[in-house]
Amino acid sequence: MVTVKYDDQFAYRYLHPIGSVPALLFAVAALSGSTWIDVTGCLDTGAGRSLFDGRLVAGLGIELLDGRALPFFTNSGALVESRVHAVQLNHESLGRFELEVPFSTSPISRNLLGRDFMNLVQVGFRERQLTFLVTAKP
Repeated sequence: MVTVKYDDQFAYRYLHPIGSVPALLFAVAALSGSTWIDVTGCLDTGAGRSLFDGRLVAGLGIELLDGRALPFFTNSGALVESRVHAVQLNHESLGRFELEVPFSTSPISRNLLGRDFMNLVQVGFRERQLTFLVTAKP
């Protein structure tokens, strides 16, 4: 039997109109920036990369189109264009992370924390209880 230890447990968050989802509230800033903004990111095990709404970059002092282009394809096959920027993510319990995050060039309905983020943490889901477990030391 394998036993996994987690440091933190979080309740799912209700996000209109999708319902209750595993999501984290954290602050984000440009790598060299001092301006932090609060962002909710939905954990998405099906997403290889995280994806944030490009409208956020204005508050971070980042020029969206200066980033490297990266296309995303949704489950339905639709194309979402994005630009990659290095940012800091800070969570009150989990600590601080650096991550290259694609920001969409058109509005998206929610920010996704994909497997690139999950490579930095260890996550367990308790769907029936609408909770998830995280440790920042995978």
